[in-house]
Amino acid sequence: MSVRVGFATTDGSLVNEHFGHAEFWDVYDIGNEADFVETRKVKAECSCHNKKVFDDMLTTLEDCQVLFVAKIGEEAAYHVIQSGRRVFEAVGDLYQITKQLIDNNVLDSLETSNLRRAS
Repeated sequence: MSVRVGFATTDGSLVNEHFGHAEFWDVYDIGNEADFVETRKVKAECSCHNKKVFDDMLTTLEDCQVLFVAKIGEEAAYHVIQSGRRVFEAVGDLYQITKQLIDNNVLDSLETSNLRRAS
């Protein structure tokens, strides 16, 4: 089984963007390995408490069960979780983060039955 994961990134190599500012998302299917799917561009408007902005971003990432961001506010995190996804704060090399997820079976330990499944 693989889990579809979106990483907020400015350059495709680092997870380094705040949820509300993330204009680019690198999407991977992660199981026994990390398979790059695509880079998605969204209209980022950090108005921090605007559910419409949250909904638009989550629509673009609708097939992602898990999101990784450098930072996310409490209200935005609540909105992401309410949409049936998990969100984690992590800053650093995207390759190293995906490697740790695989090596430590982090995504396997999530209750994926309650998450949206990758198509």
